Amino acid sequence: MQVWNMWGGLIYLLAPRDVKVEEEEVVVQEAVTAPFYKSGVTKAADWSSLRQAPAPWAEMEFDNIILTVPSHIIRELQSPLEVEKLWNGIMKGVADLAVIPQKFIRKERIVADVQISAGWMHSGYPVMMHSSIGAELFNPEDARTKGLWGETHELGHNQQRSYWEFPPHTTQATCNLWSVSVHEEVLGLNRAKAHPSMTSASRKDCVETYVREGRKLKNWNVWTDLETYLQLQKKFGWAAFKRVFANYQNMSNYPGDNDGKMNLYAETFSKAVNMNLTGFFKAWGWPIKQATEEELSNLPRWTDHPMAQYS
Repeated sequence: MQVWNMWGGLIYLLAPRDVKVEEEEVVVQEAVTAPFYKSGVTKAADWSSLRQAPAPWAEMEFDNIILTVPSHIIRELQSPLEVEKLWNGIMKGVADLAVIPQKFIRKERIVADVQISAGWMHSGYPVMMHSSIGAELFNPEDARTKGLWGETHELGHNQQRSYWEFPPHTTQATCNLWSVSVHEEVLGLNRAKAHPSMTSASRKDCVETYVREGRKLKNWNVWTDLETYLQLQKKFGWAAFKRVFANYQNMSNYPGDNDGKMNLYAETFSKAVNMNLTGFFKAWGWPIKQATEEELSNLPRWTDHPMAQYS
């Protein structure tokens, strides 16, 4: 079997998981060495020469993520260990909130290219971004002072699960739980500095506009939607979300409709924090059913929640 690519690019030889390949011959022609760094394999002392390899694409592979960019972006990168520390920390933060094993079954990928499928960045495998901003992936100092909201937003998308998602409302919102948590817990950057929409004034305006317009779910999207979750986080902390995500992993037969899923979420979160949150969710316009209220009636009610002031 012969394969070739008229445009060039990186070459990957992949075998299925747990398959042992023996006595196979692979011949590579018309190829040149690419800059490549791998955690635990590449020696930092060798990086100064490896980063000058002539191929136009470079790759850096860390514990749970692989970054692929045009080679010119990393030619002057002198401290791969600092970049490794940055991304190992970010991915640990992603795994912590999602309550998944620290070692990913499949490492995430981010690819920076001149043309991508949609938008400025998009999620998936790989996460894609425009190469014009690819250098920000390798600047730990800027990451800790200016943030990496877009990248963590897309990595958050990859952790969203249909059973606690209520599309289209939460599609561009709950992914930002990872943006907020990684910036504060890993990068040490306050959420208000991580994104303009995270300032106190902007968040307050979202809530007041939503209330003024009648608390209609059709208006419960993006930043307004995220505020619901951030109010829960302020009261109960990130640990509550971890308990909720962990509890979902032990469930089966989830509702398929938004109303059912929202009631299940209200019930699951309430039980995770041992408090009846139905009043809070109803104040946000959620379609809480009588059966859900009855199921949680033995728990103390959260009466002084942030939305109570708008009653």
